[in-house]
Amino acid sequence: MKTIFIFLSIFVLSLPGYSQTLHALLFVNEKEQGRETDRKADMDNMKVFFREIAAQLGYSYNLRDNSDTQFTAAEVNQEIAGLNVQKNDVVVFYYSGHGYNEGSDQWPTLNFKDKNYWLSDILKQLNGRTRSAKLVLCVADCCNKGMSNAALPAESFNPISSANMKALFTGFQGRKTVLMSASKQGQFSWSDLQRGALFGICLRNAVYKYTDNSSDAPTWEAIGERVKETTLRSSGNKQEPQLKIIQAASAIDE
Repeated sequence: MKTIFIFLSIFVLSLPGYSQTLHALLFVNEKEQGRETDRKADMDNMKVFFREIAAQLGYSYNLRDNSDTQFTAAEVNQEIAGLNVQKNDVVVFYYSGHGYNEGSDQWPTLNFKDKNYWLSDILKQLNGRTRSAKLVLCVADCCNKGMSNAALPAESFNPISSANMKALFTGFQGRKTVLMSASKQGQFSWSDLQRGALFGICLRNAVYKYTDNSSDAPTWEAIGERVKETTLRSSGNKQEPQLKIIQAASAIDE
């Protein structure tokens, strides 16, 4: 009996421990000539934003911030290939840099230092490595042009509710993928030299609005509508974000 007890004790102690993780892959062209200040604001803001979300979820935070020499399509592939995603993890891909549209896809092409990369192709790569994730959030904040004297949104919010943040990121059946870009095909995206990209500001504000302690049952559909409305208004109806939500029945253990 003693031998069996010792064996079971060793077995239990040897089991790997794992807490749920929010994996954030951030790619921001902080060295873009003439855009260094607002690109840095995008990186700093999103690093804090997703760290706060991970804390509210009670998740570990796996931050992978890539800029300067790491701002490449090759690095995107390497970061995605290196993901170790467990069941019910959250995976975020965020891009801030130049983008354009080649006309054959509604989603933008991202302009990395080594080559261009369609957002749709990045999503395919992500989905191949994140089948067990609870939520995949893929965001392109691109095709930016300097904007001055703009009516940038300034909002205040009640304290964040952890319950609302969990409802938004993990509180649903099955698996969800959320794909966003800052503007529709054929449109510019706008940015403020001090506060960063307009779309990024509107996205953060919408998440805060729907997850503060005055909100109830937050959804990505509601956030998408809010981001669209505030971005359109602040850009003088020149920039309309787009959103696509893909719902699957369940996550798949890798």
